Amino acid sequence: MSAETRTRPSTDLQLHERAAGFARRGQAWFYADDVAAGEVLPPRLVRVRDEGGRDLGLGFTGPGRLALRRAGPWPDGAVPDREAFFAARLQAAMEARAGALGPQDGVRLVHGEGDWLPGLVVDRYGPVLVLQVTSAAVEGMLDAIVPFLVERLAAETVIARHDLASRKHEGLPLEVRLLHGRRSETAAIVEDGLRHTVRPFAGHKTGFYLDQRPARGLVRSLAKGRTVLDLFCYQGAFSLAALAGGAVSAVAVDESEAALASANEAAKANGLTGLTTHAGNVFDFLRAQRDGKQEYGLIVLDPPAFAKSRREVEGAERGYRDLNRQALRLLARDGFLVTCTCSHHLSWERFEEMVRQAAAGLPFRVVLRQRLGAGPDHPTAITHVESEYLKVLLLQRLGA
Repeated sequence: MSAETRTRPSTDLQLHERAAGFARRGQAWFYADDVAAGEVLPPRLVRVRDEGGRDLGLGFTGPGRLALRRAGPWPDGAVPDREAFFAARLQAAMEARAGALGPQDGVRLVHGEGDWLPGLVVDRYGPVLVLQVTSAAVEGMLDAIVPFLVERLAAETVIARHDLASRKHEGLPLEVRLLHGRRSETAAIVEDGLRHTVRPFAGHKTGFYLDQRPARGLVRSLAKGRTVLDLFCYQGAFSLAALAGGAVSAVAVDESEAALASANEAAKANGLTGLTTHAGNVFDFLRAQRDGKQEYGLIVLDPPAFAKSRREVEGAERGYRDLNRQALRLLARDGFLVTCTCSHHLSWERFEEMVRQAAAGLPFRVVLRQRLGAGPDHPTAITHVESEYLKVLLLQRLGA
């Protein structure tokens, strides 16, 4: 036996009996003490087995707390080469989104565990692809991912937005870099007839909030004849949707003057009037509006993730509660509040309880009209609640 053969890591990883039972019930993530046999390092694609050697599909190993992320079934009991694996998984993801791959469409092409590609996100803005990788194993296989995407989608630009703090858990550097093609500072997409400019190198997330498309559609459907307040507006996508839906006016509030400048540019480019922007702290703005007895027929509250870890949930709830109570106080009679959280550590139950507490004691009724999440291009495995991060509630004020 050669030295190379002796040192080559096994392609099998065996789970303890209890962990294997959780895997059969759909659990996606496992820790080092869940592993009964096999090496976690180096990070790689492995065949996962139970205590009796029975097949549990594929998985990616890693150096962080998450020793194993399951990557779904694969035939023949073997571990495929990286090219075959990613070709199959990426092709399936594209086929699931075939209706959203037009030249000016924006779409999440890969949504991690929802596409059996844990640790990988791919967003497509027309000819521009933006990748976010949080798995050391996937990072080591970009040479199988990028060429496939470029060929199948005729991508002109592929960017790594590897600036997520979660990469530190796998010992990966924080960076933003060009992986393929020419450097494109901006890309254009069209959503429901509205043109948006995306900044894939410098914008929030991968450049745009693709996950809020359902909520933007809801806002557009409710906006006719209403005055709108768009809080934490970023580039004003909710304001544009409201104005396109017939809103009388929209006030967009954010601390970033550059984002507000983009909002004004987008309104002009789409031929929309009635947008006013305000640069400043949203908490201070809400208090000033309350003191001035202002009212709005439709308010969108889409703050950043206040809870980025479980330790921050309690403090985050206080912030969300305060914001929601102040926003509810600004609603006109029969007005709507679209309130959101993108903190995956804040469950649906806790988010709704926090909103109930915010509404308690107000001199009018508040009713829950609808629940929304991310769009269908952000699939969530029902057994993997950690990936259901976006939660949106539609509330309405009734009464005096």
